[in-house]
Amino acid sequence: MSHSSSLSAPVLEQFLIQARLTKAVASLRLRGTNARLLGDLRIQHFRVGSVLEVSGLHPRDLVPSEGTAVTLTVLLGDEVLTLESLLLPSLTDESGSTVLRLEWPRQAARLHHRRDVRVAGPDQSPLKVRVALSDRHLDAMLVNLTETGVGLALQETLMVDLHTQVQIDADLPNGAVLKCPGEVRHLTYLEGQAYPTRLGVVLRPGPETDLEPMLRFIQARRTDRSHTSKQ
Repeated sequence: MSHSSSLSAPVLEQFLIQARLTKAVASLRLRGTNARLLGDLRIQHFRVGSVLEVSGLHPRDLVPSEGTAVTLTVLLGDEVLTLESLLLPSLTDESGSTVLRLEWPRQAARLHHRRDVRVAGPDQSPLKVRVALSDRHLDAMLVNLTETGVGLALQETLMVDLHTQVQIDADLPNGAVLKCPGEVRHLTYLEGQAYPTRLGVVLRPGPETDLEPMLRFIQARRTDRSHTSKQ
């Protein structure tokens, strides 16, 4: 079962700003289906309460007609932003490329976690992590883990610039220790959560970093999930 959070208008605006600045990948599908219409899109511009403009169409892409109900999905690190909208008449920019225009969503956008490995399952205790950020040392919860990055949840409200360097220090259930530098690629704040600050961190292992214990842990967890799915 997937878990998601509804985003208030200010938080949605923050996500869209991050998506535009980081050139986050987006895709479009017909509402209520899993069939992707267009992929490899980017947030180009938006006006809160009015319109959302998306670029990245290829010359051979077929543009859906005005009024088509669509779902826009934006990948932001280990989190996925989805919003429901209607297509407005498209525009042509100065380079001759088509720009899709979407009506500002009337329903609340939702945030989902994209978990290749779900570390904190419903029947599992979340893993505690120590995060070194500048001159601060903070406790966090490890909510997802892949070979390339981690998703962290913190109680403290943080103001962190994207690409800030951090140090991750975690004790994994198999007895392994994860010690690795990383880079902040995503930051958001979810109101009403016990751990409202969410950081998406890309791991940046150095020559002395040993990731083999973490990789064994991930593979073991994937194997466990595969057996559970079959049962």
